[in-house]
Amino acid sequence: MTRHEIREHIFCLIFQNNFYPVEEFNEQMDNYLNDKKDTAETERFLDDKQVSMTEKEANEIREKVQNIIERISEIDEKISSTAIGWKIERIAKAELAILRLAIYEALYDESVPVQVAINEAVELAKAYGEDNGASFVNGILGNIIVQGIFTFP
Repeated sequence: MTRHEIREHIFCLIFQNNFYPVEEFNEQMDNYLNDKKDTAETERFLDDKQVSMTEKEANEIREKVQNIIERISEIDEKISSTAIGWKIERIAKAELAILRLAIYEALYDESVPVQVAINEAVELAKAYGEDNGASFVNGILGNIIVQGIFTFP
Protein backbone atom coordinates (compact mmCIF):
# COMPACT_ATOMS: atom_id res chain seq x y z
CA MET A 1 0.00 0.00 0.00
CA THR A 2 1.36 3.44 -0.89
CA ARG A 3 1.72 6.33 1.58
CA HIS A 4 -1.12 8.09 -0.26
CA GLU A 5 -3.42 5.08 0.17
CA ILE A 6 -2.58 4.89 3.88
CA ARG A 7 -3.37 8.61 4.12
CA GLU A 8 -6.73 8.03 2.42
CA HIS A 9 -7.65 5.45 5.05
CA ILE A 10 -6.57 7.77 7.86
CA PHE A 11 -8.71 10.50 6.29
CA CYS A 12 -11.72 8.14 6.14
CA LEU A 13 -11.39 7.28 9.81
CA ILE A 14 -10.89 10.89 10.91
CA PHE A 15 -13.97 11.77 8.85
CA GLN A 16 -15.95 8.96 10.54
CA ASN A 17 -14.84 10.17 13.95
CA ASN A 18 -17.20 13.15 13.50
CA PHE A 19 -20.21 10.84 13.55
CA TYR A 20 -19.55 8.43 16.43
CA PRO A 21 -19.44 8.99 20.17
CA VAL A 22 -15.97 8.55 21.66
CA GLU A 23 -16.90 5.28 23.35
CA GLU A 24 -18.01 3.75 20.02
CA PHE A 25 -15.27 5.01 17.74
CA ASN A 26 -12.60 2.40 18.58
CA GLU A 27 -15.06 -0.36 17.71
CA GLN A 28 -15.95 1.44 14.48
CA MET A 29 -12.25 1.82 13.63
CA ASP A 30 -11.66 -1.89 14.28
CA ASN A 31 -14.60 -2.76 12.03
CA TYR A 32 -13.29 -0.48 9.28
CA LEU A 33 -9.75 -1.85 9.44
CA ASN A 34 -10.90 -5.47 9.60
CA ASP A 35 -13.21 -4.91 6.62
CA LYS A 36 -10.24 -3.63 4.63
CA LYS A 37 -8.32 -6.84 5.37
CA ASP A 38 -11.26 -9.12 4.48
CA THR A 39 -11.33 -10.75 1.08
CA ALA A 40 -15.13 -10.61 0.88
CA GLU A 41 -16.41 -8.89 -2.24
CA THR A 42 -18.55 -6.22 -0.58
CA GLU A 43 -18.84 -2.60 -1.62
CA ARG A 44 -17.32 -0.21 0.87
CA PHE A 45 -15.70 3.19 0.67
CA LEU A 46 -12.34 2.98 -1.15
CA ASP A 47 -12.95 -0.65 -2.21
CA ASP A 48 -12.77 0.42 -5.85
CA LYS A 49 -9.04 0.91 -5.30
CA GLN A 50 -8.67 -2.88 -4.71
CA VAL A 51 -5.99 -2.42 -2.09
CA SER A 52 -5.26 -5.09 0.46
CA MET A 53 -4.11 -4.01 3.90
CA THR A 54 -1.49 -5.79 5.96
CA GLU A 55 -1.60 -6.02 9.74
CA LYS A 56 1.39 -3.64 9.89
CA GLU A 57 -0.43 -1.07 7.74
CA ALA A 58 -3.61 -1.41 9.81
CA ASN A 59 -1.60 -0.83 12.99
CA GLU A 60 0.10 2.23 11.49
CA ILE A 61 -3.28 3.66 10.46
CA ARG A 62 -4.77 2.93 13.89
CA GLU A 63 -1.82 4.58 15.66
CA LYS A 64 -1.94 7.74 13.54
CA VAL A 65 -5.71 8.08 13.88
CA GLN A 66 -5.45 7.73 17.66
CA ASN A 67 -2.63 10.30 17.74
CA ILE A 68 -4.72 12.76 15.72
CA ILE A 69 -7.77 12.25 17.92
CA GLU A 70 -5.66 12.80 21.06
CA ARG A 71 -4.53 16.16 19.63
CA ILE A 72 -7.79 17.23 18.02
CA SER A 73 -8.37 20.16 20.38
CA GLU A 74 -4.84 21.50 19.72
CA ILE A 75 -5.23 20.99 15.98
CA ASP A 76 -8.68 22.60 15.92
CA GLU A 77 -7.29 25.59 17.81
CA LYS A 78 -4.74 26.09 15.03
CA ILE A 79 -7.47 25.81 12.41
CA SER A 80 -9.70 28.27 14.30
CA SER A 81 -6.92 30.81 14.64
CA THR A 82 -6.32 30.83 10.89
CA ALA A 83 -9.80 30.22 9.44
CA ILE A 84 -10.98 33.80 9.84
CA GLY A 85 -14.77 33.93 9.74
CA TRP A 86 -15.11 30.14 9.87
CA LYS A 87 -16.04 28.31 13.05
CA ILE A 88 -14.98 24.68 13.22
CA GLU A 89 -18.65 23.65 13.13
CA ARG A 90 -19.14 25.45 9.79
CA ILE A 91 -16.24 23.79 7.99
CA ALA A 92 -17.34 20.90 5.77
CA LYS A 93 -16.59 17.56 7.47
CA ALA A 94 -14.36 16.26 4.66
CA GLU A 95 -12.24 19.41 4.58
CA LEU A 96 -12.03 19.44 8.38
CA ALA A 97 -10.79 15.84 8.44
CA ILE A 98 -8.24 16.68 5.73
CA LEU A 99 -7.02 19.74 7.64
CA ARG A 100 -6.72 17.75 10.86
CA LEU A 101 -4.64 15.12 9.10
CA ALA A 102 -2.40 17.66 7.34
CA ILE A 103 -1.76 19.69 10.47
CA TYR A 104 -1.02 16.56 12.47
CA GLU A 105 1.48 15.39 9.84
CA ALA A 106 3.13 18.80 9.50
CA LEU A 107 3.47 19.42 13.25
CA TYR A 108 3.74 16.03 14.92
CA ASP A 109 4.87 13.43 12.37
CA GLU A 110 8.58 13.92 11.73
CA SER A 111 8.51 11.37 8.91
CA VAL A 112 6.31 13.65 6.77
CA PRO A 113 7.82 16.86 5.34
CA VAL A 114 5.54 19.92 5.60
CA GLN A 115 5.42 20.28 1.80
CA VAL A 116 4.22 16.68 1.45
CA ALA A 117 1.54 17.15 4.13
CA ILE A 118 0.21 20.21 2.29
CA ASN A 119 0.35 18.66 -1.20
CA GLU A 120 -1.37 15.50 -0.01
CA ALA A 121 -4.06 17.53 1.78
CA VAL A 122 -4.83 19.46 -1.41
CA GLU A 123 -5.00 16.21 -3.41
CA LEU A 124 -7.35 14.64 -0.85
CA ALA A 125 -9.53 17.77 -0.96
CA LYS A 126 -9.68 17.58 -4.77
CA ALA A 127 -10.80 13.95 -4.54
CA TYR A 128 -13.14 14.06 -1.55
CA GLY A 129 -13.94 17.69 -0.78
CA GLU A 130 -16.55 20.05 -2.10
CA ASP A 131 -16.03 22.06 -5.30
CA ASN A 132 -13.83 24.70 -3.65
CA GLY A 133 -12.48 22.33 -1.02
CA ALA A 134 -8.93 22.17 -2.36
CA SER A 135 -8.67 25.97 -2.46
CA PHE A 136 -10.10 26.24 1.06
CA VAL A 137 -7.68 23.63 2.45
CA ASN A 138 -4.74 25.23 0.65
CA GLY A 139 -5.73 28.67 1.95
CA ILE A 140 -6.00 27.53 5.58
CA LEU A 141 -2.68 25.70 5.40
CA GLY A 142 -1.13 28.75 3.73
CA ASN A 143 -2.40 30.95 6.59
CA ILE A 144 -0.86 28.54 9.07
CA ILE A 145 2.50 28.92 7.32
CA VAL A 146 2.16 32.72 7.29
CA GLN A 147 1.47 32.69 11.02
CA GLY A 148 4.58 30.57 11.53
CA ILE A 149 2.73 27.66 13.13
CA PHE A 150 4.73 25.36 10.90
CA THR A 151 7.50 26.21 8.53
CA PHE A 152 9.41 24.68 5.67
CA PRO A 153 12.85 23.34 6.53
